[in-house]
Amino acid sequence: MIEYSVQKLAKISGVSVRTLHHYDQIGLLKPKVRTEAGYRLYGEEELLRLQQILFYKTLAYPLKDIASILDDPQFDLIASLSKQKTALNEQKQNLETLINTINKTIFNLKNKKMLDHEELYEGLPKEKAKAYR
Repeated sequence: MIEYSVQKLAKISGVSVRTLHHYDQIGLLKPKVRTEAGYRLYGEEELLRLQQILFYKTLAYPLKDIASILDDPQFDLIASLSKQKTALNEQKQNLETLINTINKTIFNLKNKKMLDHEELYEGLPKEKAKAYR
């Protein structure tokens, strides 16, 4: 059984020690054990939970919602990962569309042409596109 200290977990996950302490304080990510000296040690289950926290944060979920999701007795890690993968693939596609729109705009501006008005806003949410016009 491998256990990670706060420092080690912070290093491998890319979050700060302070963040891990905060997650512990709010009950979002409790260590597997606390040594008699008060050191926090994390196991595999906690590593997977932290991964979930970070994926949900990437998807812009507030910490309170993340806690509710992860603490739900019906929570299914594999189903959650599948949903996150789908959401991230959608974001990836949206970003690719936006990058394409930027590339077309740059190309047309360099060639002193104007894009079709619909193409100018390709990939942007329609409500934002209307506001930009």
